[in-house]
Amino acid sequence: MKGTMSRYGGHGFIIGKGKASSVNLPEEQSLEKMLDNHAFEMKGFSYLSSYEMMPEFMGAYNKLPSHFMKLADMEHTCLEVFLQYDVELQTSIYIGGIKYANVFGCFIKTDFEPLELSLGKFSPSYDLVLVMRVDDKTEEEIIQLKSKIFERLICLLVYEMGLTNLNNDITASRTAVGKKLNMNSLDELLGAMKDVENREQLADVLEF
Repeated sequence: MKGTMSRYGGHGFIIGKGKASSVNLPEEQSLEKMLDNHAFEMKGFSYLSSYEMMPEFMGAYNKLPSHFMKLADMEHTCLEVFLQYDVELQTSIYIGGIKYANVFGCFIKTDFEPLELSLGKFSPSYDLVLVMRVDDKTEEEIIQLKSKIFERLICLLVYEMGLTNLNNDITASRTAVGKKLNMNSLDELLGAMKDVENREQLADVLEF
């Protein structure tokens, strides 16, 4: 059941080809190749989303990489499976650098226990769902922009999970990265996203 969820590539299955989100994947799936050729271009950054296409380095991990830190917790409605009633889940959000000073990854870990009575046991995992590359900034500028980068990663997650029109309770963690979150600024961005209908409009809202 877990494999049918969108974050694991399960947007749908095409007979003879498997998961729909894997159809357009290239043979070479390196981080550089994917960012250069398959990332969504925004204003000031680009990003990969496992909700749309899942290269081999994204998806579920048994362990969180040691240099990633908890950014926030989010209480949200589960929209990845169809049920006759709403189920609220808690997802923890983790942030860290990936290979380059201007590339950041977003792992999430969702507590699926509220779904288990209906759908059975889920094996826990840390899911690399977003990879973001900041464009045309020096390392010093990126350090100064980290608060805005973290806010935008949360906004991208909300968008990719289809939660923009719902009330999501987000709580910053007490870690060093969590303390960099400007919750007032984040709330303003999330509010502006409620009328967003596509990535072009999202790029305008999240522009650096």
